[in-house]
Amino acid sequence: MQVPLEWLKQFVPITESAQEIATRLTMGGLEVEGIETEQCEERPLVPVLDTYITPNRGDCLSILGVAREAAALYNVPLTHSNGAVSRSVGSDLDGIHVTIEAPDLCPRYAARIVRNVKIGPSPGWMQARLKSAGQRPISNVVDVTNYVMLELGQPLHAFDLDKIEGKRIIVRRARTGEELTTLDGVERSLTPEILVIADANRPIAAAGLMGGADSEVSETTTDILLEAAHFNPLSVRRASRMLALRSEASYRFERVVDPNGVVRALDRACELLMEMGNALPTPGVVDVYPIPVEPVYLQIRHERASFLLGMNITPQIAVECLTRLGFEVRDSGEYITALIPTFRSDIRIEEDLVEEIGRIYGYENIPETLPDGAASAGGDSEEGSFLTKIRSSLAASGLIEVVNHSLSGPSLFDSEEDNSSRVRVRNALSTEVSMLRRSLLPGILETAKRNAAHGQTAMHLFEVGRVWQITGDNTGDSVPKEYSAAAGFMSGPLTPPGWMRTGGDEAADYYTVRGVVEQLLRLLRIEESEFLPPANSAQIPQFHPGRTAILSLSKQYPAAGVVGELHPRLASTLGLKDRIYLFEISLEALDYTAPKGPPRYASLSRYPSVTRDLAPRVHQSVRYAEVKSAALSVDSPILESLRLTDMYAGDPLPEGIKSYTLSLVFRSASRTLLDSEIQEAVDIIRARLMERCSAKFAG
Repeated sequence: MQVPLEWLKQFVPITESAQEIATRLTMGGLEVEGIETEQCEERPLVPVLDTYITPNRGDCLSILGVAREAAALYNVPLTHSNGAVSRSVGSDLDGIHVTIEAPDLCPRYAARIVRNVKIGPSPGWMQARLKSAGQRPISNVVDVTNYVMLELGQPLHAFDLDKIEGKRIIVRRARTGEELTTLDGVERSLTPEILVIADANRPIAAAGLMGGADSEVSETTTDILLEAAHFNPLSVRRASRMLALRSEASYRFERVVDPNGVVRALDRACELLMEMGNALPTPGVVDVYPIPVEPVYLQIRHERASFLLGMNITPQIAVECLTRLGFEVRDSGEYITALIPTFRSDIRIEEDLVEEIGRIYGYENIPETLPDGAASAGGDSEEGSFLTKIRSSLAASGLIEVVNHSLSGPSLFDSEEDNSSRVRVRNALSTEVSMLRRSLLPGILETAKRNAAHGQTAMHLFEVGRVWQITGDNTGDSVPKEYSAAAGFMSGPLTPPGWMRTGGDEAADYYTVRGVVEQLLRLLRIEESEFLPPANSAQIPQFHPGRTAILSLSKQYPAAGVVGELHPRLASTLGLKDRIYLFEISLEALDYTAPKGPPRYASLSRYPSVTRDLAPRVHQSVRYAEVKSAALSVDSPILESLRLTDMYAGDPLPEGIKSYTLSLVFRSASRTLLDSEIQEAVDIIRARLMERCSAKFAG
């Protein structure tokens, strides 16, 4: 908010410079971001404080509110008078009747009538102050409503009295299908979630946001109805988002306007209109206030205040600081009771009062002391340590970590089924952030697309983060669930260009990305894992149907992740010349499957190993995982390891037959092995392969 210093000093007698005042306000908790100067004809170079108001301090969105702060910080009196408050004469005034049909959204509505108004420019001094505060002068009536809003913090609105049909003001929810053309000339569709000010037949204003064009004050206006009200902050914020409409009024109502300052603002506006001449306010005020908001009492303990602030707060200090803020204070000896005025809606608990004492007494007066007490050793949580392992493994494999936003919009990567399981955000600001992400892959693909647009084509990326989706619970209801996942993206050469490159332009492929995943599984000591083909190509339509595998870890997690090539249909939209390979794994599955506790080590055998090769020929449909499982099912104490070294299909093998070359390593921890016992173990493995995989061998 922009606060002209000349205007502020009308409320509080301070003579310090603009810089000194800005520093004092900032140290007191009201941040002044800068000091500007406004050139005015009558008052050249007026200093203007550019203040940042936090959402909980709606009372400071006015000259009076800032003046209260300055008066408390400088311990000087506030010179502004609240003025004489007109008494209510009920819900009728001079033929106008006011009804509140939605008291939950509008607890108070007040109005005054001003007759014999002559529309014209406002006085020069008022125009100068409005310009200094960032407002554009329009006409005397509109300028008065803006002036009072800036001065007291209470938004006002002026209706042309003759344009109010039926002489009725009804504060109600909008009806389905109703429309309102606001003062900015935009026709807006209304819904029952939006509160409106209506006359007998139609809406004439969006409550707390903006008036309607059909009832605005014009050059022919002679009688006006001045409105001041208190609206529910959440209602105004919701309506502002739904209508994409923000105003100075909504900015204040969203941050809570003092419900007991409504009539005072009306009286101040009438006072200014009378000073300009040719305006006659009708005596009295309509004030519909079904359930008045009363000030609340809060108690504060001296010891609690001293403990929280880290310094000795005597009862005298506490009473003085709270009194300077305009609170009525009583000290009973055991504790202090403060009457919290309604303009301080942010003060609700004892700690709030302690904070007020601290900032008025001065944070700079808090002594510097070393922390007292036993210090505990720091350390990461189990989840943090686990995530660190994941990130370390993927980074060690040459991937670069990226961090994307957890909110996203509809994606080409999502199937129809995926979209139905997305967790949607209520009152989303835009379509791009309307859902919680279901997968990490769309975000990584967008990152790659942006980089590709800037000439970066070879990319190897990963992300670790949270994902959400709708699932069914035990009762059959759909509920949102939160998971952790790790995902990766690989495309292009594995090494950067340079004259020292020896591997040529070898690019990432399916086996590269699978190797990254297998390395992660080895780091986590997960030995039992399988890469299985999808049950059908429609299971994961985002991936290439022939170059994709489902990662299976256990019966508990038969589909713990996916590894494969991005479908060419989607890859063509990214602008990359190389094929794109992806993986995404559930971290819940990895954590469940990984052995707990530290790894166990064994001494290396001093005896030599012996390697034997087996080349079982199996049907084309037999996967290596089945062959490996069959070979390892032999309980041989001397079989140290088994690995695949080659796979072959073609001449001279029959059609539909392929050959795996297995390298078997045998070793004993206590002696040198004999050829006979090695051959015996090989024969047993060969027999097991023939039994389980229908394998055949040459010769």
